[in-house]
Amino acid sequence: MGSKLKVTSRPANAIRHSGAAFRTVGSDAVAKALGAEAVPREEVHGAPISLHALRRQLEIRVRSTGGRPSLEGATKIQKIPLKPEDWSRLEELAAQLSQQGVSATAGQVASVMVHKQLEILGSATAGHRRPSRRVMKRATRS
Repeated sequence: MGSKLKVTSRPANAIRHSGAAFRTVGSDAVAKALGAEAVPREEVHGAPISLHALRRQLEIRVRSTGGRPSLEGATKIQKIPLKPEDWSRLEELAAQLSQQGVSATAGQVASVMVHKQLEILGSATAGHRRPSRRVMKRATRS
């Protein structure tokens, strides 16, 4: 095992800019200089949630109260049948998010994904809802 290095010189002074200050260039000026033009955004309904959006939602909603971190706003515990490979993929996503600093379980990841997709589908299908089968059965009995 080698010996430790002992630094005997003193640290360098901070580097300071002493020249003329340049004004900042705004994004509009850069866009004009490059010949950029505005492109309208299309509203995409039913688009899947991105990993970045998933991480952001988990950062916002996962709260630690001293014990196991819980998902803010999620009060209903529900069993949902999944294929083993889907659950494995959710566990992989949770592990990947954990490496990025977001501590979430596979169930919490699934909860956020389902919630966001239902929001997206809800806005795309607003006004196109059919009555449930139960409501239809009750109506035919009367």
